[in-house]
Amino acid sequence: MSNRTTRQFLLYGVLAIGFLLPVVTSIGVVLGWFRLHTATQGRFLFRVTYQVAGLLSLYFALRYQGRKLKDIGFIIGPWLRKIGHAFGLFFGVLFLSVVLYFGLSPFFPWLRGAPHTTYDPAALFGIRISFLSVLWVILNPFHEELLVRAFLITEMEVLYHSTLLAVLVSVSLQTSYHLYQGPQGALIHVPTFLV
Repeated sequence: MSNRTTRQFLLYGVLAIGFLLPVVTSIGVVLGWFRLHTATQGRFLFRVTYQVAGLLSLYFALRYQGRKLKDIGFIIGPWLRKIGHAFGLFFGVLFLSVVLYFGLSPFFPWLRGAPHTTYDPAALFGIRISFLSVLWVILNPFHEELLVRAFLITEMEVLYHSTLLAVLVSVSLQTSYHLYQGPQGALIHVPTFLV
């Protein structure tokens, strides 16, 4: 296999391991094929295991390529000076989400009215705090950010020489596995996915 073919195989493999099930489930929920149930300890154990498998697939893909997490932009460094930047991004994204929602609602009838959830929050977070629910909440951002943003974007930029394509695919993938929140909920997250 050529280097390009190998990189494509690793990229698509990592994304399939990390996100195929969430994408299919999310689309199934929005289409009415599946129904989300309250998050039990067994479901949290599955989620944690699934996310660890996704992170391990990323680790093995990077190791196979002779790369490290810092090569895809993950560096543990001086976080204190980045806190102000993070708050600025948060409020900017919040503003853009409101603008997006109200800017698009006149053109798309299904966006009109208050956003409604199509799921019970207990399906996502459970009904009580437990070790597994806390572990899932800690792992989830690393799983999403490292796989969908860091790895997908850096690999697509190298493979297809287009940052725009990389960002569009990243945002589309992130939106697709948030569709369980309904089309409105998923679209409201788009500004966050662009940051």
